[in-house]
Amino acid sequence: MNTTAIVGFIMLIIMVAALLKLKVLPITVFSVLPFIAAVCLGFGFSDIMGFYASGMKGVFNIAMLFIGSITYFGIMDEVGLFERPINYITKKIRPNTFLLYCVTILFVIISHLDGSGVTTLLITVPATLPILKKLQMRVLPYCFMVTCAIAVMNLLPWGGPLGRAATVVGCDVMDLYFRILPVQIFGLVFLFFCAFLQARYENSHGYGAKAPEDGVDLSSAISVSEETKALRKENRYWWNVAITVGVLAMLFAGVPAIVPFFIGTALALPINYYPEGDKFQSKRIAAQAGKALPMIITIIGAGMLLGVMEGTGMIEQMAIVLAGLMPASFGKYLHIFFGIIGIPLSIVFEADSMNYGILPVVAQIGEMYGVSPIRSALAIAIAHNCGVGLCLTSGSLYFSLGLMGIEYADMFKHNFWKYFCFGVVLILFAAVIGVI
Repeated sequence: MNTTAIVGFIMLIIMVAALLKLKVLPITVFSVLPFIAAVCLGFGFSDIMGFYASGMKGVFNIAMLFIGSITYFGIMDEVGLFERPINYITKKIRPNTFLLYCVTILFVIISHLDGSGVTTLLITVPATLPILKKLQMRVLPYCFMVTCAIAVMNLLPWGGPLGRAATVVGCDVMDLYFRILPVQIFGLVFLFFCAFLQARYENSHGYGAKAPEDGVDLSSAISVSEETKALRKENRYWWNVAITVGVLAMLFAGVPAIVPFFIGTALALPINYYPEGDKFQSKRIAAQAGKALPMIITIIGAGMLLGVMEGTGMIEQMAIVLAGLMPASFGKYLHIFFGIIGIPLSIVFEADSMNYGILPVVAQIGEMYGVSPIRSALAIAIAHNCGVGLCLTSGSLYFSLGLMGIEYADMFKHNFWKYFCFGVVLILFAAVIGVI
């Protein structure tokens, strides 16, 4: 086995163990372990710093987006934008765990029609998570519903994975999509079934939506501090609605996602807090820093990790080794094999690495055994979509964790086996109906 691949595998095993078992932040793991691994491979200090810089550039937009979105939605939360619709919904609906999961999935389906996972998160989470918290439900199962719905919807031709796959195998992306469409439809139906099972589990274990006591208004079930009430701006409510609609409209119109939130923040502060003055407005921005800064640091760390893995050639060499694990007698099932192991591999292989690193190797070897490159491409696309919710090198992952207020280790322990089983079912369904 190639030395670079060996060092890469050892580094990743230690990394996952450290994140799950040790009391250290991801930034420590993402910066220290890759440095040690690169040194072991013979790279010098200046080389490693170059790898770091290259990787950090790749996540700069995600980090900036996180700053803008958290700041904007934090201010909107303070002025009470979400309180009125949340109170209305919680008054009208009976606490129903399955119903809320279904509403969340439908939010994802609709908001992901533009193909952007970040946009989907920005629309879905602020709209549904506060209701979930008011009904005293757990966030981790909700996280699974959101990310799996995004995974299935991301099979759209403009979602990203199919476009990359089409580029690698040299075919039209719409040909890939029409072929995989039955799997996408099945995936959505299966996700609603998973939501039903999860709701039954939550209800039977006391984690389901909590009904209010007799005579208690569910919309006031969570108390609001006097300090928070002082920040509310009921008389500016429709101004804030208009600004938010404008921000979301710009996102759907294809404006670079960083820009709308900074424009929205620039308008929201004087509209809501002009009488209080510029110093007070600065304090409202500073109040959001505690929510954003930890995740920004983690996102930058993920970029450093990815920069080292790409710069040292670890990703390419690991892909070659993994492709060689398949016995020759099972060559015609190579794409299915990689479809299944591709789900846990997505913990460390982000979209470009999976499609431009692993897929070409799998497609080339598969052709030797009569497997069409298109089948290999679709298997990898399904696998990565189902596993990307755990990808350590994905800035979008930490963006979603920050929005939901959960830690990676908790999410991994609770959801890994669910992502894996969900992905395996989709892979096997695709194989049975002849898609892959």
